[in-house]
Amino acid sequence: MGDWTFPTAWFQSVNSEAIITLAPIIAGIWVALGRANPSIPRKFGLGLLFNGAAFALLMYALSQMVVDGKIPFWTLFMVYVIKSVGELCLSPIGLSMVTKLAPVRLVGFGMGGWFLSTGIGNNLSGIFAGVVSGEGGMTVESALKGYTFGFWALIGSGVVLFLIAPLINKLMHGVK
Repeated sequence: MGDWTFPTAWFQSVNSEAIITLAPIIAGIWVALGRANPSIPRKFGLGLLFNGAAFALLMYALSQMVVDGKIPFWTLFMVYVIKSVGELCLSPIGLSMVTKLAPVRLVGFGMGGWFLSTGIGNNLSGIFAGVVSGEGGMTVESALKGYTFGFWALIGSGVVLFLIAPLINKLMHGVK
């Protein structure tokens, strides 16, 4: 960006800023859709598809990498924004779903289970990153393999979730 450099540490705040900025917009979209509002499983599927799209952008960013190992600023910035949109299709929807589906006396337990699953997912992503980087550290080739796997896993899971959404909706007994 000209002579100015975006400090690397600032990328940590992109997700928070995107969540704060986009949450009311996405909530407004769900309300505006009215009866056409996607079901909870389909919103989860959208979240997975958005996260898959972020991995596709990471794959593209590797192809744009310059000699010193840096990728274009906008690609990493947009990865965080796209992942934030995916998060907005998962996290608030999931928390709402837990409060609607759990018996009143078990809502706290259900919320704890939701956050425990998030913690387990974070741990698994760390293990996955370790496997991808291998003994010699991260290389362009290992990163591309990891991003490709993440892309296909998320896109595949999102598509499967879209396909089985009607069955899941029946199991949810009318909870929307």
